[in-house]
Amino acid sequence: MMGGRTSGVLTLVLLAACSEGISQPKAETGDALAQVRAQVEGQRQCAPLLSGTSPIEFSADALGGSKVDALVAAGVVRRVPLPVTGDRPRVRIEPTSGGSRDIWLRRLDPAGPAEPMLCYGRKQVVAVHPEGKDRLRYDYRIVQSPAWTQRPDIRAAFPFLPRELNEVHRAEQAATREGGHWVLAGDTGPDASAELPPSEGFFPG
Repeated sequence: MMGGRTSGVLTLVLLAACSEGISQPKAETGDALAQVRAQVEGQRQCAPLLSGTSPIEFSADALGGSKVDALVAAGVVRRVPLPVTGDRPRVRIEPTSGGSRDIWLRRLDPAGPAEPMLCYGRKQVVAVHPEGKDRLRYDYRIVQSPAWTQRPDIRAAFPFLPRELNEVHRAEQAATREGGHWVLAGDTGPDASAELPPSEGFFPG
């Protein structure tokens, strides 16, 4: 009888130990996920809009293509003719009242010109992935996308957009453990730069 009781107690102890071993990493992962979310959750996801600087003013021919047509038809921007001062008519691209909610004039240098960005959703962190003991990266989706992002003409004009909205992305930005907390390298918060290849954006050509 004593042998059976000892065996039963030992089994319970082993099960408890196994349980602790399994739950501890989950708790640590949960803490890391919460800390990463606090730094990037709800961050705007944006891409360059037509030009590297504001105001967006070019020849009417340069801003007359189908991609700009799609943005105009979607009610994001409008073309405003400028006074003729040379051989070719020029236009300025301005946000509409509705589009202004999604257009961000980003300033990486407070003394420099603003860079027009068009924002198409916000980050939602869905998972973290340890890369060694003191480093991890996170996965995110783009949520809260404006209605214009669902338009077929917009998606045809800017094929990077459906990929951005439909897929889960692994962030290039890494977090490291500092003093018991996970800290993301680089910019965080709503004004951080979008993670896009240099060739992707709402460009006219």
